[in-house]
Amino acid sequence: MNRRRIILNAGFALLFGGLALASSAEPGGGEESSLFGGYAGEAIWTLVWFVILLAALAFFAWKPLLAGLRHREEHIEKEISDAENRKLEAQKTLEEYQSQLADAERQGREIITKRVQEAESQARDIQSQSQKEIERVKVRMEADLERERREAEKELWDQAGDILQRLGSEVFGKALDDADNRKLIAEAIARLKETEEKS
Repeated sequence: MNRRRIILNAGFALLFGGLALASSAEPGGGEESSLFGGYAGEAIWTLVWFVILLAALAFFAWKPLLAGLRHREEHIEKEISDAENRKLEAQKTLEEYQSQLADAERQGREIITKRVQEAESQARDIQSQSQKEIERVKVRMEADLERERREAEKELWDQAGDILQRLGSEVFGKALDDADNRKLIAEAIARLKETEEKS
């Protein structure tokens, strides 16, 4: 870099020095100097120094400047490309997150639906078991009532037979034997049953 500066400074010094010498020579006496006036040597030296300056600028200034601009352009393009890649990754991550969220919501709804169905099924099972238990208790109670009714009826007929036996001994003044007693009791019971059925 220092070498380039030295060469550039030397080129500028030679150019401006040549121009200064050319302007101070003033050939032709007191003529007024102009840009295109003077002799051919000055024009040639000016053109030579201009070409040297142009070559020095092209070699030492334009190439690094263009390289720097190209490097900056590549850097900007890389930054834009990286930004676009990050944007695509962010969109992909967002889509994955939204997909996972939708999946979680779907699973949550499925779990809730399953739990509700299980609860309804358990409630139906409990209701069915309760109904069966109620039916069993009802059948058992009806059987118990029927048994107690038969026992009460038997006891009632036994008591009626005892009463009739006492009445017979009081009416006839004597105790009846077992055959007579059974016959009278059966007849009385048959009459009582007929009366009960008619009523």
